[in-house]
Amino acid sequence: MVPKGFRKDIRITPQPIGFGQRQDILDDISRKGTFLPRGVMYEDMDSTFIEFIEKDLSITIEGDKVPILFLTLQRWSEFSQSWQFADKYKDIKMPFITIVRQPNPQVGRNQAGLFNIPGRRTYTYMKIPTFEGGRTGVDVYKIPQPTSVDLTYEVRLFCNRMKDLNKLNQLVQKTFQSRQYYIRVNGHPMPVHLEDIGDESNIDDFENRRFYVQPFQMVLYGYILDEDDFEVIPTVNRAFVATEVEGQISKVRFKVLPSAADDSVTYNFVFQRGSNSSQNVNNFTFTSDFDSEFCEIDNLINISNIQIKVNNVIIFNGTQIVEKFIINKWDNVTIIITRTDNSGNSTFSLNGNSING
Repeated sequence: MVPKGFRKDIRITPQPIGFGQRQDILDDISRKGTFLPRGVMYEDMDSTFIEFIEKDLSITIEGDKVPILFLTLQRWSEFSQSWQFADKYKDIKMPFITIVRQPNPQVGRNQAGLFNIPGRRTYTYMKIPTFEGGRTGVDVYKIPQPTSVDLTYEVRLFCNRMKDLNKLNQLVQKTFQSRQYYIRVNGHPMPVHLEDIGDESNIDDFENRRFYVQPFQMVLYGYILDEDDFEVIPTVNRAFVATEVEGQISKVRFKVLPSAADDSVTYNFVFQRGSNSSQNVNNFTFTSDFDSEFCEIDNLINISNIQIKVNNVIIFNGTQIVEKFIINKWDNVTIIITRTDNSGNSTFSLNGNSING
């Protein structure tokens, strides 16, 4: 037995603070083998709360750990008949602790009572560089805004002696002396508040069995994060050069530049000049890597007309976009230009927005 005044939880390694501590929290949330955080549902919050009671609020009386039971809406008689902690007369042995969650989760206060942005939009959580088949790109991981919920739990101690009740009450008071206690649900830190301590004892009933009952009402300020709403969107930032074997035939340089700030995307085309007009390349074909809607052509140099075919169907012919058009992922796109001067390079940019979500 350790003498009083000695600490049993001495930390000999330095603990991170500030930015390092915040990074540790993020790493713990996403510690799953993927770049997305772990989801949180009601059953995850229930199991973590029960684990919190079993580990941090458990007490030992006369060498035996007080049993803890999570009760739902099943009848008490069924519980008492099947529970292993009963005497030979099938009466419930005390002390024991029960946990009951109210079946009506409320609108949450995890975000200081603020509501979510309408529309169930998803937001960028992380961008991961990719490299496949000679192409470089970026996968954008998106998650929705979590839905805040308040879950109310009632923790009750049933015992025969006042000193047993005092033991748990003292432990609860020390645990919540800073107003709240954080538990980690799948790595997500969530506060638990102690709302009320009551008394449901029947010590005044002299005809029946007398015992103490002390309920502790605790509220978990949690949130729901459904993994089915997560998105992984591939975007492209590549440079592709189409050339011919002959040394003096012109080249076509093509770049797709998605914006890091929003969903805008720009296609840049440079049709270089050849050694003579017969060596000029005036058309270029590629396969679209994602869905985009285009609305503008700019940076037009040395081009009098642009024709765009999608899957061999002409969808644009001219130099100014009057009506927006869409190019879908896997579409076969052909660009045909008419040069103003065959002796110079020809360039233009095709501007639009990604519609992947």
